Amino acid sequence: MLFAPPMISKTPSVTTSLSLRSPRVIVACTLFLAALLSSFAFAALSDQSSHYWVARNPITPGSLVTSEDIALFDASLIENAELYFEESNSPIGMMSTHLIGAGQFLAVSALTEESEQFDTEQVPLNILSSDIPAMIEVGEPISLYWVPDAINSQSLSTPKLLLTGIFLESIDRKGSNFGSGLAITVSVDSSQVAKILAGTSHGRLVVVISHG
Repeated sequence: MLFAPPMISKTPSVTTSLSLRSPRVIVACTLFLAALLSSFAFAALSDQSSHYWVARNPITPGSLVTSEDIALFDASLIENAELYFEESNSPIGMMSTHLIGAGQFLAVSALTEESEQFDTEQVPLNILSSDIPAMIEVGEPISLYWVPDAINSQSLSTPKLLLTGIFLESIDRKGSNFGSGLAITVSVDSSQVAKILAGTSHGRLVVVISHG
């Protein structure tokens, strides 16, 4: 008896392919292109960044800018670059016309080379620790009040406003630990120096922070 060989049937292979119109493909391509464009944009902005001068410490009006007052900071100021001092344009030796806070970019409008329009003096003063705010910082606008010495223990001394709209240039808090008061420096118009010193000869000076 003859046996017929078994028939081997071939199972057709199943292939799956994603159509280019598939939502998954479209979303994946969109995300890829967005990431690619973002990297190009970031690289372009990085290439346009420059070094600009910023204030290390507060710079009060009428103060000459020194190398210790400023530092370089890398930033991208594309639209307003001409308003601030770049690395190639050094502000050292120029005079401040406005209060510049620590960390602020040095604006061209805040500095001038015409120092003769500012006739300011740096006046050192010794202030009792109880006559100055504990949290006061360099660069803050202040007012000075004069408190005359009392004639006797029964009389009251009426404080008088001596100067306002001036700035605290420096403060040394070390002396307060030994009860000798605080050594401060204020920046004032030269015509007001004698007025301040006269207030220290008879009485004491009280420092008040000006907010307006």
